[in-house]
Amino acid sequence: MSARNFIIALATTVSLAAAATHAGFYQFNGTLDNGYSVQGVIETRASAPASFIESNPNFPNSPFATQYVDWLHLSVFRDGSTIAEGFSVSSGVSYDKWLRVGFDSSTLNLSSLDTQTRSLDTGLTPYYFISNGVDPNDNAVEYGTTAFNLFIYDPSTSSGTYLASTISLTVTAIPAPASMLVFALLPVARRRRR
Repeated sequence: MSARNFIIALATTVSLAAAATHAGFYQFNGTLDNGYSVQGVIETRASAPASFIESNPNFPNSPFATQYVDWLHLSVFRDGSTIAEGFSVSSGVSYDKWLRVGFDSSTLNLSSLDTQTRSLDTGLTPYYFISNGVDPNDNAVEYGTTAFNLFIYDPSTSSGTYLASTISLTVTAIPAPASMLVFALLPVARRRRR
């Protein structure tokens, strides 16, 4: 077996094994009005079903162990510059009592989302959150009955200030690290053959 074929076979085997045992990675990108945009990454557990809803089972208590989401990160931009970033879930633990993720990996549909940039900060520092379960008047509504709306929340006054609504929101699958190995090793196999 040539070195090229061996590397391709090895990378394919590793990729298939990883697909069966590793989490899924997904990136969402949202364009909002008023010059805002958001970007986030969701990592699901290998045991997560294709379609799920993750939310706080003990609301309003937090932190809590998540069932399907292992990591969730949000970045907020204004006119192309990062203004805030943070995570709602890290290593399968959420510190966000409002967390909600309704996701279908087979259709890449994000049906509900409530996530924020607060991370571990539990103080009075204002933070951003995006939700399609809160309308522009800062009223809770049924998820999916309003756009994904961006707010800045001030814990000292317990109030959210509406900033923008989504014009578009897309979700894309991020190749698993083992799949990336295939692409990384192909140039090596090509060089060795020459």
